[in-house]
Amino acid sequence: MKQPFTIYVIQSAHTDIGFTHPQEQIERMYLDYYDRVLELCHQTTEISESHRFKWTCETSWQVRNYVEARPEREAELVHFVRTGQIEITASYLHFTDLIDPDAYRRSLEWVIGFCQKHDLPLKCALHCDINGWPWAVADILADCDIPYFCSHVHMDMGTDPLGRRGSVHYGWLFELSDQLRPDVPVRVPQAFWWQGPQGGRVLHWLNEHYHLGNILGLSGNLLFGLEKTRHFIETDRLTAADLYPIAQREIPRYIKRLQADGYPYPLLLLSTGGFYVDNSPPDTRWCEIIARWNTEHDDIHIRTATLSEWFAALETQNLAALPTQQVAWPDHWAHGLGAATKRIAQARRTQRRRPQAQAMVEQSASAVAADYLARSLENERLSMEHTFNAWCAQARPSAPMNDFIQSAKELYFHRAELYQQEAISSALRSITEASTTPTLYVYGDTTDVEMRLVHFESGDFALDPTTHVLTDAAGNTYPFQRERTDLPHLLALLPVGGGLCHFRLVPQPASSEVSNAAHTLLETNAWYAEIDVTTGGLSSLRDRLSNYEWVNSSHSYGFGQLVHEAIMHPLRYSAVGNKGRFMALDTASNALREAFADKPIFEHSVLQIVDGPLATPGPIFDTITLVGEAERIGRVQIHWRAYHALPLVELVLDWDKQWGELSEAVYVAFPFATETDRLWLESGGGCFQPGKHTTGGQLMGTCRSYYTVQRAASLAVADQTRLLWLPLDAPLVMPNAMNYSQWEVTEPWDWNGFLASMPVNHYWGTNFAISQRGHLRLRYRLCNPSGSANDEAALRMSVPLDALGWR
Repeated sequence: MKQPFTIYVIQSAHTDIGFTHPQEQIERMYLDYYDRVLELCHQTTEISESHRFKWTCETSWQVRNYVEARPEREAELVHFVRTGQIEITASYLHFTDLIDPDAYRRSLEWVIGFCQKHDLPLKCALHCDINGWPWAVADILADCDIPYFCSHVHMDMGTDPLGRRGSVHYGWLFELSDQLRPDVPVRVPQAFWWQGPQGGRVLHWLNEHYHLGNILGLSGNLLFGLEKTRHFIETDRLTAADLYPIAQREIPRYIKRLQADGYPYPLLLLSTGGFYVDNSPPDTRWCEIIARWNTEHDDIHIRTATLSEWFAALETQNLAALPTQQVAWPDHWAHGLGAATKRIAQARRTQRRRPQAQAMVEQSASAVAADYLARSLENERLSMEHTFNAWCAQARPSAPMNDFIQSAKELYFHRAELYQQEAISSALRSITEASTTPTLYVYGDTTDVEMRLVHFESGDFALDPTTHVLTDAAGNTYPFQRERTDLPHLLALLPVGGGLCHFRLVPQPASSEVSNAAHTLLETNAWYAEIDVTTGGLSSLRDRLSNYEWVNSSHSYGFGQLVHEAIMHPLRYSAVGNKGRFMALDTASNALREAFADKPIFEHSVLQIVDGPLATPGPIFDTITLVGEAERIGRVQIHWRAYHALPLVELVLDWDKQWGELSEAVYVAFPFATETDRLWLESGGGCFQPGKHTTGGQLMGTCRSYYTVQRAASLAVADQTRLLWLPLDAPLVMPNAMNYSQWEVTEPWDWNGFLASMPVNHYWGTNFAISQRGHLRLRYRLCNPSGSANDEAALRMSVPLDALGWR
């Protein structure tokens, strides 16, 4: 007798900390949800295992949120995990791919500890919605003995990893039928081994959308509107009997479509929410539907399941021929980082200081400092979670929920940095004695003494670079220089070794007044740089050691030129979203083609230079400053710096940004003169070559328009002359052209020498603010690594090292 096709159905709640409801409300909602989960587990314990209620905890944050608020019910939850009705998965939250490997690893510590404490299995990681993750995740999961990783990548404003050209969610054939050709390809779930840069690998199941089971009628399929109360489920009055005819019609149709498209397995994973909405409570209608289905069908068997049950079934299949993908997995949703430019720059500061904070807290053994650090880490995790605003951000810009969610989101960034500084300050005061002489403390992250650019604030002291210097224990003196004019931020080039170092502030005879001049040349032992007074960029950047010219002066945009982009098309942001993608990949319906006006989509504008150049020498770096203005941009101070003792050139843009009435993006162009396509971008955990689909490249079908750079891009030319490009504050980089709508992701491509930073982007129709205003600071450093022992040493030299503070 032929074995039936088996469908494993999991129910979970997709975790958005925000988006559907304000963050504080969501925390309370999940307490109610888990009360209900335990109630349903109790009610169904004795019924047939195939339709018994089961619950997959999509994120471990859900579990932590519950047991910390309801400690009296922890034993019940643990009981049902042991009996298999509840499964805890490893992923803490769904992060942007800006999260670094250390923070991701730390995000697993709570759930690993909880499961070890109670002797519970922890086999699976589950990420839903988001389109990508740091490459190191594969190594981290393998290191933590978590063998399985399942994803439900959402293709809204994205593409299909490993999918066919133009493929879409199966559910879109219903929901977007007016926009799509009827023969459009759909995602086919598949398995492969995903391997990290250090060789760790996990079995990955790339599944369909996490609400496909709802669309197919296995659970509530009423799609809820925008603004909702927390009691929104009361409006869904569909019964299991109402849904069953939908399942009868759609389940066989979907399986037939998958098999026609080459799906190879006699079993399938479907995911549902209790209701068709993110942050959904649990529900039992799926249990009723499955029970009835199995009494009426022999060819297709459906069962409730947890995620590890699915992987156990998958392991019974022949997986020997599965491919191994040792590639990065860029996130198509990373563009949202450009909708919160100042906060993302703040997050990068917090990331850079975390190792120092951790080391100081451990050295001090201070419980107060440890508590502050724990608070910082939790707020950092919440800041890196993928929801930034409400889902009515564009549809109803005046909705109060937009302001609430964004304000609460921004507080996560502020609190992460505040508590981190409190941890450092508390630890420092536990370790050191107060001094009558102002003393600056720095923590080194390498055993070797290296000259580092140390950034610090004046704190409670009046610092004057013309009358003070810093001195070390041997009596060597080090000048410092004001780093910006609007805040008491300074920097010095200091010898920093491993562990805690200190430098005292001492007076010196007043130095002569700095003289300014109107010239355009910056020259050091490492670099020759010529300023283009028309664009505010560089007309030349020549490496003095090799005499290599890095600027492509024939490009249409200047090297370091700021470019504003506004969408002028009648469809606004939709012209570069799903509708634009359907048009570009020939999957648009005739109706959409007729509605999609044949008009320009983008309009670019640049600054007009209104002041400068003004050259200012300094003890650490020399600066040339220009000022530019434009109606859609605002006013920008452009500072080019050349460092005397380090092979660094830096561009600093101080920008008073105006609110944009049109959907907008902003780029900083860097046209490099290179005849090879040798470009590596640092993802979380390792460097990869964008556009390559082989080992060391990126997963085919993932984003190619822009990438999140952790610290640097590495460029090389044919004769091994190399350059490191560091976007210190804005991590998004766009290669080859300023073209947001590069939807062709199934074929490899070569780099042409052009990079553009994308510090601002407001092109998504939901989840992110529609514009931003205020002061933005963008910094880009260019380093010649040839004099360093290796790239890591060159990066340490180039990345800002923030002092711990004064005492």
